[in-house]
This record gives sequence, C-alpha cells and structure tokens, in this order.
Amino acid sequence: MQRVIFPILFLVVLAAPFAVRLAVLGEAEEARQGSDLPTRRLVIITPHNRDILLEFERAFSDWHARVHGERVEIAFVLPGGTNDIVKLLDKTYAGLRDAEGRLRSPDEIDAQTQYDMVWGGGDFTFNSEMEPRGVLQAIELPDGVLRDAFPEPALAGIALYDQDDADPTTPDTPGVSWVGVCLSSFGIVYSPFYYERISRASGETLPPPETWQDLARPELADRVALADPGSSGSAAVAYMMVLQRAMADAEEQYLRGSARQPSSRPADDPEYRAAIEAGWKQGMGDLLLIAANARYFADSASRVPADVSSASAAAGLAIDFYGRVEQELAGEDRIGFVSPQAATAITPDPIAILHGTTGRRLETAQRFIEFLLSREGQLIWILESGARGGPSQRALRRPPIRRDVYADRSGWTDDVNPFEEAAGFNQRQEWMLEFTETRIVWQAAWIESQAALQEAYRAVLAVPEPSRRAALLAQLRDLPITWEDVRAMRRERRSQPKARESAWIGRERVRLANRFRAHYDEVLEAAERAG
Repeated sequence: MQRVIFPILFLVVLAAPFAVRLAVLGEAEEARQGSDLPTRRLVIITPHNRDILLEFERAFSDWHARVHGERVEIAFVLPGGTNDIVKLLDKTYAGLRDAEGRLRSPDEIDAQTQYDMVWGGGDFTFNSEMEPRGVLQAIELPDGVLRDAFPEPALAGIALYDQDDADPTTPDTPGVSWVGVCLSSFGIVYSPFYYERISRASGETLPPPETWQDLARPELADRVALADPGSSGSAAVAYMMVLQRAMADAEEQYLRGSARQPSSRPADDPEYRAAIEAGWKQGMGDLLLIAANARYFADSASRVPADVSSASAAAGLAIDFYGRVEQELAGEDRIGFVSPQAATAITPDPIAILHGTTGRRLETAQRFIEFLLSREGQLIWILESGARGGPSQRALRRPPIRRDVYADRSGWTDDVNPFEEAAGFNQRQEWMLEFTETRIVWQAAWIESQAALQEAYRAVLAVPEPSRRAALLAQLRDLPITWEDVRAMRRERRSQPKARESAWIGRERVRLANRFRAHYDEVLEAAERAG
C-alpha cells in the first residue's frame, strides 16, 4: 500500500504550485466566463501585489466592456522590486538603440517590444531612472481627464504627475510621461506583544514608537526589521525621510536664528550650508543607530510587516499600505502602524506607457490610465471589500490621488486625507539629487560593514558608565563622511561613461565600506578600553 501512497503524495506536492497558480488566474477569468465579447490584451511590468492586480484587472475589464464593448486581459510581469524593474527595462531595450544610445522610434521597434506599461515603484524611480533612459513615451488622454484628476498639480511641493515636459497651461496635451494613480507614505510598524515582552524583561515600560528616532533605542538592539536600501526603492525613500526631516529641522533653526523668511534659502551662504550639513550629519547618525539595531536587511520591504506581526521582530519601517493590510490580516493586537507626524513623505505611485507601444496596445494602455484616474477607479483603492464600487476580495487600503473623492469618505477602510495631513513637510526634490549616492553610502555602512557595526555597537552598549557610553554612541554615529562628499560622488558618477557606471558604483561601495569598518573598529577599541 505504501508503494502506492508515496508516489501519489509526491505528485500532489509537485502539482500544488501549479494548482495555486491556476486558482489565482481562475479568479480573473471567472468574470469573463460566458462572455462572447472580443478581448484585448495588455502586458504590464509591476511590483504590485496579487490583490491589487486582480482587483484592477477585473474592474478595468468590466469598465472597458461597458464603455468600449471589449474585455481586457492583463498579463502582469513581476520581476521584483523597483531596481529589478529598471534592470529588466535595461535588458529589454539594450538592442533597440542606435550607435549613440538613443532608442529608435516606437513604430520601428513596435514588433520587438513585449511590454506595454510599467506600473508602480515611486515617482523618483520614474523621474530619475526611467525617464532619462528614454523608455517612457508621452501619454495622450481625452480632454479634461488630467484637469479633473489634478486640479492642483502638486501635494506639499511634490508633483502628482510628470511636469518636466508638459505645458502647465494645457495639462491634457502630450508631454506627460507618467501620472500618479494613488498615494504612498511611510511609517513604523511595531509589535505590541513584543514591546510588552521587552518591558516585562527590563522592568521598565517601552512606549510604542512615535518618531523615527524611537527605532534607535538601545532596547531594540537586534530586534528591528529593515529592508535593504539597495534592493527596495520604497525603503530607501523611507530612510531619506529620516534624513530630510533632520535637514529640515536644521534649516528651520537657521531661518529662525537669522530672522529670514521661510522662503529664503541662501544656498551661497556659508552659514546656511553649514546648518544643512549639520542636519545631514544628524540624520545619518539617527539612521546608523537604527541600522545598528537591525535584525536583518530584507530584499523586499513587504517582509517587514509580516515579520513584525508574527513577533519575529519588534518594529520596522514600512510603506503605509503594507502596514495597514498586515494589521487588517493579523489584528491590531499583533501589529500597530504609526506615521511620524510631519516627518514622512507622501508621494505618488505612478504608471507609464513604455516606448514602443503602438496601435491597439497604445489605445488600451491609455484607456487603462483613464480608468485608473476616474472616480470609479480611484475608489477601488480605499473602499471596504464588498462595498458598492469597492474591491471584491480584500481591501487595498491605499489613499486615492484625486482630491475630490475625499469629500465623501463613507465606506472607506481608513479615514485619511493626505492633502490635509502633509503638515507642510514632504520630500524635497533638491535634496533627492544625491539619492543614488546616498544609497551607496548606506549599503557600504550598513550592509557591507554590518558585522563590524554591530560588534562596535554591542561593545558600546556594554560600557557601564552612562556618560562614557553616551560619548561613544556619539562617536559611533559620526560617520567619516559629509554631505559635500556625497555631492562630489554624484558629480564623479555622472562623469562616468554609462557602460562603466556599475563598475564605478561597486568600487565606491568597497572603498567606503573599508573606511566605515576602520571607523567601527576604532570605536570598538575605545569601548573595550572603557569597559
């Protein structure tokens, strides 16, 4: 009998992944069964999760059938995070450029491109990595669509759609290469259960986190879940908010001390530059102590809330909807989510049409964007599951980007309004210019040198005398690098031939990692002497 059972069990296990995949695809196909309408097809590269993809494929296909008399089937390509998407695009278009590196016209390469759109990944990735590569093409929408969706083109200084080449007086004309379709912010997830356990063990209450700096508390050593800033673009933007909040605080202090107007930022004033440099140092120090508390650095930002809700980690940084969805699944007693007040970015999550998309494919792609920006498409992001016009399976819990839908928040999963909650602070574009170089610094300081960092950190925490311990922590967080060093790195990187840029980045990481390890070893020796 066993001879029969074991082969059967083996085949069941082998077939299970395929059965799951068919079940997932079956949900999307179910709405199309019994329909003899013709079907169009879209291919979209995206980092979005299964719930988002299934809900919007279903809703768009229904809308397209109702409005245009055809259904739409969407094939989603999920290569990983934003860095993986950029690498896939580089590979896709590598053989479609002329001798000077320029992409040939869409009509010339139409038959050679297999992807129609890219959806999700943050405005910085679209603006600074995709647009310069020439892989996005202008979006043309019916008159009034952009005007209705974006009566104000920005939120707290952040553009809600591409405005680099668009004519602001006629926002529905070509020149817009991406549009935001929902909003993202960042915050802290924490485990109430784990915090209670830490409090019981120490005999002192560990309060829930409220600020980014709360993740740097020594009680959280080896208990913080973080994502690798080199793999996760969203996590890197969250870290940039810690940095930029410290820079903004330094700027505000400077402006108060100099009795200048807030709109006056004299970049040529040495005192102003010194203030911003000091703020940058403060933010980098905060981030270093958070990194020193890291239990690990995950490749994907989505792992962090899952591990916090299971109490595998006490706390971590997360995108808002990752935290809220995990809270809905696990319960508020297992995971809490906090957005540090006036200290987090609220940014658009964009969609774009890829270069080389023509004909019916282009028409369908533009209709998908039109649907996403409609009130009908916007409410899918935030309505409770099962509500009229809401998602059919699970709430997506993401803030819409159309301001007018916030007038009536009946049936919403979260009573949020980012247009009122930005509190004047948001990502500053001029401070994002060195984003690529800052990520290199973080990887060298946190990832490449993690063992040396944590060894020095543990030795410092073991120093019994409080004032000496505080002095050593200050020494540890004072990394041997300045903001001006990072700006110089940017100039050097941009001077490299494109073919040599990756090699240059690799060399910089090694060079910086050696410098940072020497710094950590110096602190370690001082801590051991003090101990």
